Amino acid sequence: MSELKRVIDEIGISALESNVKIAALAVVSNSGQLIYQTENFDLKNKVNTIMTAMKGGDSIKITDQEFILEGNPSEGLIGRNPSGMGYVILIPFQGGILVSYALPQADPNKVLKFLKDSSLRLDIKS
Repeated sequence: MSELKRVIDEIGISALESNVKIAALAVVSNSGQLIYQTENFDLKNKVNTIMTAMKGGDSIKITDQEFILEGNPSEGLIGRNPSGMGYVILIPFQGGILVSYALPQADPNKVLKFLKDSSLRLDIKS
């Protein structure tokens, strides 16, 4: 767990340095367990919602906001909030799903690419 926390912390620092505008991160295992979340993200009751989204859902409700999903679950999903309240980005990786909340000012495609590249550093046993 400390290794995963270290990697997530490094991803957060790199996002800040790259001006990617990521506000929160979480990791969910392929078996549906919430493995890690930053202190400002509460996904304890949202794991089933995340798993459903990755199986082809068209929207996801996180942090009391609805996000309309687009993209390919095997490549990553961008959830856009219709009210302009930011983005949820879901990235599959070996062993799980990297979940991010990006600020409204973020470029969601830039965030998606950044997280896809960063997720290569993650590896959990599900």
